[in-house]
Amino acid sequence: MEKAGRLIYQGLLIAWDGFWVVWLSDLLWVAFSLPVVTAPLGFAGLYECAHALAEGKSVTWQTFFSGIRHRWGASYRWTIFNLLVVFVLAFYFWFFSPEKGSLAGLTSSLLGGFPLALIVLWWLINQYTFPFMLVQEKPSYRNALRNSLVMSLKWPGVTLGFTLFNLAVIALSLWLRFPWLVFGASLPALMACWCVKYSVEQTLGAGPSADANS
Repeated sequence: MEKAGRLIYQGLLIAWDGFWVVWLSDLLWVAFSLPVVTAPLGFAGLYECAHALAEGKSVTWQTFFSGIRHRWGASYRWTIFNLLVVFVLAFYFWFFSPEKGSLAGLTSSLLGGFPLALIVLWWLINQYTFPFMLVQEKPSYRNALRNSLVMSLKWPGVTLGFTLFNLAVIALSLWLRFPWLVFGASLPALMACWCVKYSVEQTLGAGPSADANS
Protein backbone atom coordinates (compact mmCIF):
# COMPACT_ATOMS: atom_id res chain seq x y z
CA MET A 1 0.00 0.00 0.00
CA GLU A 2 2.97 2.31 0.61
CA LYS A 3 4.01 1.87 -3.01
CA ALA A 4 0.43 2.63 -4.09
CA GLY A 5 0.52 5.84 -2.05
CA ARG A 6 3.69 7.02 -3.78
CA LEU A 7 2.27 6.16 -7.21
CA ILE A 8 -0.99 7.97 -6.43
CA TYR A 9 1.03 11.02 -5.34
CA GLN A 10 2.88 10.95 -8.67
CA GLY A 11 -0.45 10.65 -10.47
CA LEU A 12 -1.78 13.68 -8.60
CA LEU A 13 1.28 15.67 -9.68
CA ILE A 14 0.54 14.70 -13.29
CA ALA A 15 -3.08 15.78 -12.83
CA TRP A 16 -1.98 19.10 -11.34
CA ASP A 17 0.48 19.78 -14.16
CA GLY A 18 -2.22 18.99 -16.72
CA PHE A 19 -5.14 20.37 -14.74
CA TRP A 20 -6.72 22.23 -17.64
CA VAL A 21 -6.78 18.98 -19.64
CA VAL A 22 -8.27 17.11 -16.67
CA TRP A 23 -10.95 19.78 -16.31
CA LEU A 24 -11.72 20.19 -20.02
CA SER A 25 -11.89 16.45 -20.73
CA ASP A 26 -14.25 16.09 -17.78
CA LEU A 27 -16.55 18.81 -19.11
CA LEU A 28 -16.56 17.27 -22.57
CA TRP A 29 -17.27 13.84 -21.07
CA VAL A 30 -20.28 15.27 -19.23
CA ALA A 31 -21.53 16.90 -22.45
CA PHE A 32 -21.22 13.65 -24.42
CA SER A 33 -22.81 11.62 -21.62
CA LEU A 34 -26.01 13.67 -21.47
CA PRO A 35 -27.30 12.08 -24.71
CA VAL A 36 -26.91 8.46 -23.57
CA VAL A 37 -26.22 7.20 -27.09
CA THR A 38 -23.01 9.27 -27.31
CA ALA A 39 -21.74 8.34 -23.84
CA PRO A 40 -19.31 5.72 -25.23
CA LEU A 41 -17.73 8.43 -27.39
CA GLY A 42 -17.30 10.53 -24.26
CA PHE A 43 -15.41 7.68 -22.60
CA ALA A 44 -13.22 7.29 -25.70
CA GLY A 45 -12.19 10.94 -25.56
CA LEU A 46 -11.84 10.94 -21.78
CA TYR A 47 -9.54 7.93 -21.67
CA GLU A 48 -7.53 9.13 -24.66
CA CYS A 49 -6.69 12.33 -22.75
CA ALA A 50 -5.97 10.40 -19.55
CA HIS A 51 -3.74 7.92 -21.40
CA ALA A 52 -1.80 10.71 -23.10
CA LEU A 53 -1.25 12.50 -19.78
CA ALA A 54 -0.09 9.29 -18.10
CA GLU A 55 2.32 8.65 -20.97
CA GLY A 56 3.73 12.19 -20.74
CA LYS A 57 2.58 13.09 -24.23
CA SER A 58 1.54 16.53 -25.43
CA VAL A 59 -2.20 16.97 -24.87
CA THR A 60 -4.55 19.60 -26.32
CA TRP A 61 -8.32 19.94 -26.59
CA GLN A 62 -8.01 18.11 -29.92
CA THR A 63 -6.79 14.98 -28.12
CA PHE A 64 -10.31 14.36 -26.84
CA PHE A 65 -11.78 14.36 -30.35
CA SER A 66 -8.84 12.38 -31.69
CA GLY A 67 -9.75 9.71 -29.15
CA ILE A 68 -13.33 9.69 -30.42
CA ARG A 69 -12.15 9.41 -34.01
CA HIS A 70 -9.72 6.55 -33.39
CA ARG A 71 -11.32 4.74 -30.44
CA TRP A 72 -15.04 4.90 -31.18
CA GLY A 73 -15.20 1.22 -32.13
CA ALA A 74 -13.38 0.11 -28.99
CA SER A 75 -15.53 2.38 -26.83
CA TYR A 76 -18.80 0.92 -28.13
CA ARG A 77 -17.52 -2.65 -27.73
CA TRP A 78 -16.42 -1.80 -24.19
CA THR A 79 -19.85 -0.30 -23.44
CA ILE A 80 -21.75 -3.28 -24.88
CA PHE A 81 -19.73 -5.75 -22.81
CA ASN A 82 -20.32 -3.67 -19.68
CA LEU A 83 -24.05 -3.46 -20.35
CA LEU A 84 -24.18 -7.23 -20.81
CA VAL A 85 -22.46 -7.75 -17.45
CA VAL A 86 -24.84 -5.31 -15.76
CA PHE A 87 -27.81 -7.09 -17.34
CA VAL A 88 -26.59 -10.53 -16.20
CA LEU A 89 -25.95 -9.30 -12.65
CA ALA A 90 -29.33 -7.56 -12.52
CA PHE A 91 -31.08 -10.72 -13.75
CA TYR A 92 -29.17 -12.77 -11.14
CA PHE A 93 -30.32 -10.44 -8.36
CA TRP A 94 -33.91 -10.52 -9.60
CA PHE A 95 -34.04 -14.28 -10.13
CA PHE A 96 -32.65 -15.16 -6.69
CA SER A 97 -34.43 -12.43 -4.76
CA PRO A 98 -36.96 -13.62 -2.13
CA GLU A 99 -39.63 -11.51 -3.77
CA LYS A 100 -39.03 -11.52 -7.50
CA GLY A 101 -39.38 -8.14 -9.08
CA SER A 102 -39.84 -6.25 -5.80
CA LEU A 103 -37.58 -3.48 -4.63
CA ALA A 104 -37.28 -5.10 -1.20
CA GLY A 105 -36.16 -8.37 -2.77
CA LEU A 106 -33.64 -6.61 -4.97
CA THR A 107 -32.22 -4.71 -1.99
CA SER A 108 -31.95 -7.95 -0.04
CA SER A 109 -30.03 -9.54 -2.90
CA LEU A 110 -27.72 -6.55 -3.25
CA LEU A 111 -26.84 -6.75 0.43
CA GLY A 112 -26.13 -10.47 0.20
CA GLY A 113 -22.47 -11.44 0.50
CA PHE A 114 -21.98 -13.29 -2.77
CA PRO A 115 -23.71 -10.83 -5.13
CA LEU A 116 -21.94 -7.92 -3.46
CA ALA A 117 -18.62 -9.72 -3.85
CA LEU A 118 -19.36 -10.18 -7.57
CA ILE A 119 -20.02 -6.46 -8.00
CA VAL A 120 -16.85 -5.49 -6.16
CA LEU A 121 -14.73 -8.00 -8.09
CA TRP A 122 -16.14 -6.93 -11.45
CA TRP A 123 -15.68 -3.23 -10.71
CA LEU A 124 -12.16 -3.78 -9.35
CA ILE A 125 -11.11 -5.48 -12.58
CA ASN A 126 -13.23 -3.58 -15.08
CA GLN A 127 -11.97 -0.09 -14.17
CA TYR A 128 -8.65 -0.93 -15.83
CA THR A 129 -10.01 -2.56 -18.99
CA PHE A 130 -10.29 0.55 -21.17
CA PRO A 131 -6.75 1.73 -20.31
CA PHE A 132 -5.48 -1.74 -21.24
CA MET A 133 -7.38 -1.57 -24.53
CA LEU A 134 -5.55 1.68 -25.31
CA VAL A 135 -2.15 -0.03 -25.13
CA GLN A 136 -3.19 -2.96 -27.34
CA GLU A 137 -2.45 -3.00 -31.05
CA LYS A 138 -5.90 -4.50 -31.63
CA PRO A 139 -8.15 -3.47 -28.72
CA SER A 140 -9.85 -6.53 -27.22
CA TYR A 141 -12.10 -6.33 -24.18
CA ARG A 142 -11.49 -10.00 -23.38
CA ASN A 143 -7.70 -9.54 -23.36
CA ALA A 144 -8.04 -6.31 -21.39
CA LEU A 145 -10.19 -8.09 -18.80
CA ARG A 146 -7.63 -10.87 -18.50
CA ASN A 147 -4.77 -8.36 -18.17
CA SER A 148 -6.70 -6.47 -15.50
CA LEU A 149 -7.19 -9.67 -13.52
CA VAL A 150 -3.50 -10.58 -13.83
CA MET A 151 -2.49 -7.09 -12.70
CA SER A 152 -4.81 -7.26 -9.69
CA LEU A 153 -3.34 -10.62 -8.66
CA LYS A 154 0.27 -9.62 -9.30
CA TRP A 155 0.14 -6.21 -7.62
CA PRO A 156 -2.84 -6.42 -5.24
CA GLY A 157 -1.64 -3.59 -2.98
CA VAL A 158 -1.17 -1.17 -5.87
CA THR A 159 -4.47 -1.96 -7.56
CA LEU A 160 -6.35 -1.87 -4.26
CA GLY A 161 -4.81 1.50 -3.41
CA PHE A 162 -5.83 2.99 -6.76
CA THR A 163 -9.29 1.44 -6.44
CA LEU A 164 -9.88 2.97 -3.01
CA PHE A 165 -8.66 6.35 -4.26
CA ASN A 166 -10.98 6.24 -7.28
CA LEU A 167 -13.90 5.18 -5.09
CA ALA A 168 -13.21 8.13 -2.80
CA VAL A 169 -13.20 10.54 -5.77
CA ILE A 170 -16.45 9.10 -7.14
CA ALA A 171 -18.09 9.18 -3.69
CA LEU A 172 -17.01 12.80 -3.23
CA SER A 173 -18.43 13.65 -6.64
CA LEU A 174 -21.75 11.98 -5.85
CA TRP A 175 -21.93 13.83 -2.54
CA LEU A 176 -20.92 17.34 -3.65
CA ARG A 177 -22.07 17.10 -7.28
CA PHE A 178 -19.81 19.89 -8.60
CA PRO A 179 -16.67 17.65 -8.85
CA TRP A 180 -18.40 15.94 -11.81
CA LEU A 181 -17.74 19.20 -13.70
CA VAL A 182 -14.08 19.36 -12.68
CA PHE A 183 -12.47 15.96 -12.08
CA GLY A 184 -15.17 13.44 -11.11
CA ALA A 185 -14.55 11.21 -14.14
CA SER A 186 -11.24 12.43 -15.54
CA LEU A 187 -9.18 11.96 -12.37
CA PRO A 188 -10.21 8.29 -11.85
CA ALA A 189 -9.56 7.71 -15.57
CA LEU A 190 -6.08 9.24 -15.26
CA MET A 191 -5.31 7.17 -12.17
CA ALA A 192 -6.45 3.98 -13.91
CA CYS A 193 -4.21 4.76 -16.89
CA TRP A 194 -1.29 5.57 -14.58
CA CYS A 195 -1.76 2.26 -12.75
CA VAL A 196 -1.87 0.36 -16.05
CA LYS A 197 1.28 2.18 -17.23
CA TYR A 198 3.03 1.09 -14.04
CA SER A 199 2.01 -2.55 -14.43
CA VAL A 200 2.89 -2.71 -18.14
CA GLU A 201 6.31 -1.15 -17.71
CA GLN A 202 7.06 -3.23 -14.61
CA THR A 203 6.27 -6.30 -16.68
CA LEU A 204 8.65 -5.07 -19.36
CA GLY A 205 11.25 -4.22 -16.73
CA ALA A 206 11.12 -0.45 -17.16
CA GLY A 207 8.29 0.66 -14.89
CA PRO A 208 7.91 4.11 -13.35
CA SER A 209 9.60 4.03 -9.97
CA ALA A 210 7.32 4.39 -6.99
CA ASP A 211 10.26 5.99 -5.19
CA ALA A 212 10.51 8.88 -7.62
CA ASN A 213 9.97 12.34 -6.22
CA SER A 214 8.00 13.61 -9.18
